[in-house]
Amino acid sequence: MSHAGFRILVVEDELFSRNMVGRLLTGLGAEHVTFATSCAEARQAIASDTGLRMVVADHYLTDGTGIALLAETRQGRLALAHDTFFVIATASTSFALTAVALALDADSFMSKPFGRDELAKRFYDFLHGNRSIKSTDHYRAIDAEGMIRAAEMLDPLKAARQPPPLTPLTNVLPDSPLSADLVAADGHRLLPMGTKLTRHLIGRLTELGIVAVPVAPTSVSVKAAERRAKLRDRGDC
Repeated sequence: MSHAGFRILVVEDELFSRNMVGRLLTGLGAEHVTFATSCAEARQAIASDTGLRMVVADHYLTDGTGIALLAETRQGRLALAHDTFFVIATASTSFALTAVALALDADSFMSKPFGRDELAKRFYDFLHGNRSIKSTDHYRAIDAEGMIRAAEMLDPLKAARQPPPLTPLTNVLPDSPLSADLVAADGHRLLPMGTKLTRHLIGRLTELGIVAVPVAPTSVSVKAAERRAKLRDRGDC
């Protein structure tokens, strides 16, 4: 990778993707790679390291979006050169989001997953190509927030990323299946979607301090109704 001395910031909230991008960058020869898991952390990292020359950001983050960070960069609203190299790396394949990123002169819009060769080619293309980064006034005239909001309405991935409803663990009946992966606060997957929560598992999760889990409310309510019906049939309620 040319420009190996670049200071690169990777903004990614998913642990697996964060590690993958980091490994790909170091594998290409990058010597200075730092990480942020949210927009807030990214802004703090930028404020503390004004020598950053490249940002690689996911779009959908827990407290904002990567394209919004791109807009803030191009508009000169961050402690970062407004012509900083900026790559959007996301699982979304939305043409609408791609159009917004291009309007803000993102250096690349990459759909995950991608490999070392593809990343190397993209980097070579924009590091050695002719860039045309306009003035901050030009980008400030763009309604980036409105464009992002409109584009996300057309993106199926937006709905898929909505957090699953959580049910208090004390209300979960044994053998209820998880409706989504159970993920710890540090991003590690504790249990995969579909796992049946046996009495033993419920006990172990309680010991770990887990207070709520992604169990479909319908499965809980249906089973509860069935149990109440059985109690009524026996005359216990």
